[in-house]
Amino acid sequence: KEDDKRRDYWLYPNIQVRIISKKLAKGQYYKRKAIVRKVIDKYAARVEVLESSYKARDGGDVLEIDQDDLETVIPKEVGEKVRILNGTFRGRKARVVKLKKDKYRADLRISDG
Repeated sequence: KEDDKRRDYWLYPNIQVRIISKKLAKGQYYKRKAIVRKVIDKYAARVEVLESSYKARDGGDVLEIDQDDLETVIPKEVGEKVRILNGTFRGRKARVVKLKKDKYRADLRISDG
């Protein structure tokens, strides 16, 4: 049963996330995107903050942060590569077949063996 495979943690190395904490560094990183560089335990990660824009040169900070202060970044287009973060296929790579942005869901096609 699929519900038996769901976990309350979802962090995975090398995924893109968005920082949603307004308290961290007085909001300096709020809504900034980052890459998970290392999962420290099931609920915390070391992330590298990305540039806020092409010319900003304000990325590169490395933070240790709880998953409660992060959210996943939703793909923008059909065909994008994604990583499944929960359920039976956790860790598998897939491609977006159909986006349902209003429901924060997508149909995926698993692309690895």
